[in-house]
Amino acid sequence: MRVLHIITGSDNGGGGAHVLNICKYSKKFNNILGCIGEGYLYEKAKKQEINTVMFKNKINNKEIIDYINKNKIDIVNFHGAKAFLIHRVLKNKIKASTLASVHSDYRYDFLNNKIKHFLFTPLSKYGLKSFNNYMCISNYIKDVLEENNFRGEKCVVNNGIDLDNINITKTKEEIRKEYGILQNYFVFVNVARMHPIKNHNGLINAFYKLRDEFEDIKLVLVGDGELQDKLQKKVLELKMEKDIIFTGFVENPINIMNASEISILTSFNEGGSPPIVILESGIANVPAISSKVGDIEKNFNDKTVFVINDNSEEEIYKKMKEAYLKKDVLNIMGKELYKEVIDNYDMEKFCNTYYSFYKKVIKTNKFKNGV
Repeated sequence: MRVLHIITGSDNGGGGAHVLNICKYSKKFNNILGCIGEGYLYEKAKKQEINTVMFKNKINNKEIIDYINKNKIDIVNFHGAKAFLIHRVLKNKIKASTLASVHSDYRYDFLNNKIKHFLFTPLSKYGLKSFNNYMCISNYIKDVLEENNFRGEKCVVNNGIDLDNINITKTKEEIRKEYGILQNYFVFVNVARMHPIKNHNGLINAFYKLRDEFEDIKLVLVGDGELQDKLQKKVLELKMEKDIIFTGFVENPINIMNASEISILTSFNEGGSPPIVILESGIANVPAISSKVGDIEKNFNDKTVFVINDNSEEEIYKKMKEAYLKKDVLNIMGKELYKEVIDNYDMEKFCNTYYSFYKKVIKTNKFKNGV
């Protein structure tokens, strides 16, 4: 079975990591990563020696059709809004089975820009509606598609963790020295692109309130994005620049997780189940605080994750305070989360779910075509 994955070459988020995992770990089918344009994902895939091809960054992309036909592709797996729109345009010319891997809630992908949200959200839905088969990266995503009348076969796959490429390369002491954090301070770390959906504003406001009560705490924000300047200005206005640290984009964020007491995810929405940052936190033996995203409350219990009930600033503050006051048991919680991740989110289960669905999609497609 030959599978071509179509995704933007600049992807540097969970969707890109998800696709790289498929390409690297699947043993029952062969993968080609088809990047729309160059960028972070394309470069990373080449560095990891994944079979990768780059297509021109355009919607009516005849290169893709030629490649599918020439290389006898059995199934084309599209990932992300631009890829979905490409499928809409090329659908009738593709002589292979197709499906969409849906990594996020299409309704919230463009919240960072009002004009983009108004223009691109309907286009994203238009592209997504062109499929007959959907791989949903959480039960939440499956429910969203069904509630919005997306017809077709749907399968749910949990994220897996790439253990071979997760390495802690710096000690806790080295990281803290690098960022000027005293060894006895309690550190919260948030790893997320700086986009409205990630709710950095709520997190900063909650931490500001907590900082009034406890002096020995720091918040480390790992990532970059369009809101970074605005958030840094907000921190300056709050006079919290010594307490909240911006690292920018970091290639290996697990080093910073390992130097923290607890990770925190305050997103309004996450497509993947569980969010990859929660899995990475577990691998670092660090427990987590998380909003109710990515089926989090179904996958983990209060022995491993503090679940934020309504994602309000007050609720985020309460969970951060609870974690701080339970600092003596966080090490045990981190070990429990590690065990949960190792036992339930390995790459074999992840790839087998894809393989089974691919077989079903191909079989259905052949039946419809009278083969």
